[in-house]
Amino acid sequence: MLTADLPRELLAGVSGGADSVALLRMLLDAGITVTAVHVNHGLRGEASDGDEAFVRELCRRLRVPLMTYRAVPPENPGEDWARQVRYGFFRRAAEETGIRAVALAHHRDDQAETLLMHLLRGSGLTGLTGMAADAVNADGLRILRPLLTCSRQELREYLKEKNQPWREDASNADPRYLRNALRGDVLPRLEALIPGASARLARTADVLREEDACLSALAEQFLAAHPDADAGCLPLAPLRNESRAMQRRILRAFWQRKCSGMAERTLSARQTEELLALVNAGAGTRCSLPGDTGGYVGWTHLHLLGFETTTATTAITETPLELSDRVMLLPADGQRGDGRRTQALPRAMLTGLTVRTRRTGDWLRPFGSEGRQSLQDYFVNRRVDAPFRDRVPLLCRGSEVLLAGGVGAGDVPRLENTQDAALLCWREKFPWCGEGNEVR
Repeated sequence: MLTADLPRELLAGVSGGADSVALLRMLLDAGITVTAVHVNHGLRGEASDGDEAFVRELCRRLRVPLMTYRAVPPENPGEDWARQVRYGFFRRAAEETGIRAVALAHHRDDQAETLLMHLLRGSGLTGLTGMAADAVNADGLRILRPLLTCSRQELREYLKEKNQPWREDASNADPRYLRNALRGDVLPRLEALIPGASARLARTADVLREEDACLSALAEQFLAAHPDADAGCLPLAPLRNESRAMQRRILRAFWQRKCSGMAERTLSARQTEELLALVNAGAGTRCSLPGDTGGYVGWTHLHLLGFETTTATTAITETPLELSDRVMLLPADGQRGDGRRTQALPRAMLTGLTVRTRRTGDWLRPFGSEGRQSLQDYFVNRRVDAPFRDRVPLLCRGSEVLLAGGVGAGDVPRLENTQDAALLCWREKFPWCGEGNEVR
């Protein structure tokens, strides 16, 4: 009954209940080397201790190595707390043994219950995919569920054939918990109305998982085509060309790329919709996201704010032009440049110029204009998104800006001939300047 292609060495979560005991016996029957992991959540007093004692004796009799962990429950523990504690101990067991895969005893009826729970909570497609048979979690631990094709009844029949006892958790019959109500009341009614209902629900989760994976791949393709997503910004124009459903999926994948170091690694439905609303909002609109992060819509891009890599260490240390790795100086050969990515300059004026990012007091005379502007006003007038302004490389003479990379030129001379001129070419990518702007 086990799914194929399991590693030959596994950790296995063993609570003492029928499902996990069946999993342990089946793995051993298949010749797999197992280290059992038991977590005593400390939620049921003597009953929890009785489960631990049962698992100890079972593993002793089967000659299976056992790792036990005890949790200290908070004042109001819930299912989420218990799950986080359990997976935390699985991670610890993996670190202590070097075994990076853990088998869990979720089965087909669990899958049906999970789909119904998420459906009743208003989940989207991803939430309705249920549990994967083989996945890697955020801690890099491989989570295997080799019993997803088995029913609860089949597992109990297997144990009876082996004369193998198990422990019953009385709290599993408490109808105040949604999963218990579905298990004890709703699903039996559905089975009476439509025999095989649980199996059909589990099969639906399998189909939805395949379709979800397909849509996720399309979202990743979008992000791969716009590599500035890794720096926390997405171009609005192509994003607006996507369907609303695809926008939602892209934004969730966009968030997940940036939040690997955060406790909250996914957005709630409400947070997703707030971020989605920014796609067609006016420049300057913001929304709050988990932690001290947020979404911000500029003139050209949607930004995730609050991550170190988005504000980050983007300042360029002031460097003499001739030593800067930010630019190339080439013979002009008749080219005058576009003022944004390239610019022809008399060689005589290059001495003493520096390359850096903005500082207080910077100013320029926009090319072709008589007036003088602060660099801040110039960026605003040129619609450079606020999160980009500290990233713009500048060619400067003191506080005067002669060139703002990807934005425009200041007071540079109009060249009638370019014989004694150098063509300055920025080596940067300028997301604020549009797509496909890397100078080669």
